[in-house]
Amino acid sequence: MTTLSPKELRAISISEMKRFNCRLKWYWSSAPPRGLGLAPIGGDLPELNFGRLVHKVLQLGYDTDRDFVKIYKSLVEEHRPKSVGLMQGTNEKFNTLLTDGIAILEGYKAWSDQVDKGLRFLATETNWKGIQIPGTRGNASVILDSLVERHDGLWVMDFKTTSFTSNPWTDQDLQATLYTHAARQLISPDVRGVIFRFILKKTPKPFTELILKNGTVTRRQNLPGLTTYEEYYKALAVMTYTELQGGEPLTSEEALEGAREEKDDPEFKKQFLNVRRMYYSEIESFKEEGNKFFWDDLQYRTPVQVENYLKYYVSPRMNEILNVKWIGPTGLDKAYAGCGKCPFRIPCKLKMDGADYKTILREDYQLSSHYQDESEADE
Repeated sequence: MTTLSPKELRAISISEMKRFNCRLKWYWSSAPPRGLGLAPIGGDLPELNFGRLVHKVLQLGYDTDRDFVKIYKSLVEEHRPKSVGLMQGTNEKFNTLLTDGIAILEGYKAWSDQVDKGLRFLATETNWKGIQIPGTRGNASVILDSLVERHDGLWVMDFKTTSFTSNPWTDQDLQATLYTHAARQLISPDVRGVIFRFILKKTPKPFTELILKNGTVTRRQNLPGLTTYEEYYKALAVMTYTELQGGEPLTSEEALEGAREEKDDPEFKKQFLNVRRMYYSEIESFKEEGNKFFWDDLQYRTPVQVENYLKYYVSPRMNEILNVKWIGPTGLDKAYAGCGKCPFRIPCKLKMDGADYKTILREDYQLSSHYQDESEADE
């Protein structure tokens, strides 16, 4: 067996373990000196990655005043290109990123203000590199988004941005198991598991877009996947006030302003409540269906589950990484199309064709910003 230097024995992350399913992708993308640490030029910009931005926003927000929108605006503008003209396309991406992100985080703020009432955030963005794994001479590394305390004990909370409204994979997720193991080892054996907090990468429709041309509110069946309860409630308020004015069509702004001006008038309040009852069942059914933009998924891990994951997956995989015997592409039984989402599919195909893949790696890839930041921190 080859003897590795202390630096080569650096902690192994969960993502590195997963990438090792394809030895070639692992070698090209993993942290030096085990790998080359490469990422596509222009495709590894953290400032254009909504998931990374949200992680940073929530970390800073829960550490301070929970003003997620303000923090998000500041981070986006901080990375916006200073020049225009040639950078116009990039600026347009930033504008879209800004407006969509604000809409999503405004909804998240309203939702989290309610669900977080029973939570106490104890720590955010904790990076551990010395997680001991039985059966291997290496260590694992994890980055925990947050540690929270609920009525039933301590939990790790992991923020996830997603494009899907279902998450069946969490029941057997390696990340949840290794996070639980790390937290029990370094914080308390009583840590129960992981709460995955999902944020849908989709902007809820504002109440102004829920009001039809005839003055009524849309009643589409998938309302919880279309907008939030708060925006739907506003739309109903506009509809209610419009009816109180004799059905004369009003703009949303006029209706809300009028409701504000007359909200203390006893007769108006009485009529408003009478009309509101017409829509009571409708808005209650909306509440019962839940919010499809943000949700928590609790994954408890028993000690036996953790032990078996470490024994049958984590330890063998870490030992393979520390003693690599060959490097090459996998998934070839699925053909090239099976690797369609891999950022290294072009040089991989060139390598398999016997062509000059090294030139592509040299010209179209660079050291990942993640490892650039890490190198600066080591210095």
